[in-house]
Amino acid sequence: MNTPNRAFRQYWTCFFVCLVLLLTGCAEREIRVHFEQAETYRQQGNIDKAIEEYQAILALDPNANDARNNLGLLYKEKGRFAEAIAEYREALSVKPDFVEAHYNLGVAYSAWGFPDSAEAAYKRAIQHDGDHVEAYNNLGVVYAIKSRYKEALEMYRKAIQIKPEYADTYNNLGILYSYQGWFEQAIRQYEKAIQHKPEFVDALNNLGSAYAELEQYEKAISYFDRALRLNPQHELARTNRNQAGQLLGETRTRRAAGEMRASHILVKTEAEARDLLQKLQDGASFEALARMHSIDPSAQYDGDLGGFMPGTLMPAFEQAVQNTKPGKIGGPFQTPAGYHIIKRMY
Repeated sequence: MNTPNRAFRQYWTCFFVCLVLLLTGCAEREIRVHFEQAETYRQQGNIDKAIEEYQAILALDPNANDARNNLGLLYKEKGRFAEAIAEYREALSVKPDFVEAHYNLGVAYSAWGFPDSAEAAYKRAIQHDGDHVEAYNNLGVVYAIKSRYKEALEMYRKAIQIKPEYADTYNNLGILYSYQGWFEQAIRQYEKAIQHKPEFVDALNNLGSAYAELEQYEKAISYFDRALRLNPQHELARTNRNQAGQLLGETRTRRAAGEMRASHILVKTEAEARDLLQKLQDGASFEALARMHSIDPSAQYDGDLGGFMPGTLMPAFEQAVQNTKPGKIGGPFQTPAGYHIIKRMY
């Protein structure tokens, strides 16, 4: 007696299952089409249309986390940081271990000027992915902004350990050293960035700036020019290039009048001086030895005394500088202040 009813129920159960599968398949296809169209719009630079496509996806599936993450990226690109952050947070409420959402949340907070929130977001990204090189790099930037240089250096070193060819971190290391006035060390990091990414315009500009700080204006101009050839619209490189050109002209005028420039390491005994000279001959950094061993106040500037005209410093010191060719090291020699090793710039 119940067999026909049972068969009828089974029929409708099968019908509804098939209908659900059909509708699900249709929704999945529609979502896929929206994703493809959003990417097309993004590549064309039509960000507003791409945003509409991702919003359509979320109307079909509010838990489509990839769509939320991408929508957040587009909002950030438009400068709509609050909306970007809201999307990342919503994605993380669905999937708390969504690494890229944590990372992108940090980027949005950084761009919006909230370094503490950015720091927390980058740390959560690293917590879920201990090899997230971009998160380590960006966390280093946050620490540098906060003048927490030791922690910034630790993050940059970790990023390089994970990805030795990551040019952005070398550039940021250069900026970190420049913050502290260590321009020789900064130059080496910028050079590494350019080695791994030859068309890295910001690194070329920063390298030029470091040489300008050392008053090596001709080198500085060559890097500003390289940056401008790659990106003629780079306003900072153009401004720096103009300033370097002006300073080069002024420097040539002073040098023609006899100006010299040198760095020195001052120690108390001849034995100390000769030991440091041997280290220099073995390849040690003059700047590093000056910071560690010189008893002169110029140690905080890597021993750099800046430019000086004849008659400005002690006669014995000036004579030693005059007897040393530009780019070479001289000494040790004695003055009433102690024993000196010098490095002449010009």
